[in-house]
Amino acid sequence: IEMAQKLLNSDLAELIAKMKLAQQYVMTSLQKDYKKQMLMAAHALAVDAKNLLDVIDQSRLKMITQTRPH
Repeated sequence: IEMAQKLLNSDLAELIAKMKLAQQYVMTSLQKDYKKQMLMAAHALAVDAKNLLDVIDQSRLKMITQTRPH
């Protein structure tokens, strides 16, 4: 989970950097490029967050099934 947290922190930092660039270049010819990069960074963050939640959910379900008496 710690590795996933580091990855999510990195993804979030990347998104923040891309958002700043998108804001800096708003109303210029580069606006579309920076907006696209920002959306790609947001997508990467969302996918990695979903993967972490899936792992946590699978672990939780595994613990529940292991603690039930047979």
